[in-house]
Amino acid sequence: MDLSQVRRSAYALATALAVGLTGCGDDSPTGTNGGGGGGGGGGGGTRVTTTSVNVLNSLSFDPKDIQVAPGATVTWTWGPNNPTHNVTFSDPSITDSPDQASGTFSSAMPSAPGTYNYTCTFHGGMDGSVLVQ
Repeated sequence: MDLSQVRRSAYALATALAVGLTGCGDDSPTGTNGGGGGGGGGGGGTRVTTTSVNVLNSLSFDPKDIQVAPGATVTWTWGPNNPTHNVTFSDPSITDSPDQASGTFSSAMPSAPGTYNYTCTFHGGMDGSVLVQ
């Protein structure tokens, strides 16, 4: 094996290791009340880095799954002609929204990294998640 082949092999190995390690972060749910930051539902979609979520009359959140910095404040905005919705977190340390059909609601996210799931208790399947990291 000549020197150029050794370099190519070393580069390929280093690239493979870097790509493999990129996905090894700790995504485990954590929180302040007994470690319950997550709790089923949510997740699985492409996460958007934002602190704004729209509550749509199509019975969905947009974007559904977001990523924020620890302690960030997330604002949900109800669109026009909406039925009543709410934002209810599975982690009791996060403030839930009131039941409302218009306006906005803001809630501070925990400082502990983890995935925090939320739902609209009026409409099954209307859910999302906030990844704090």
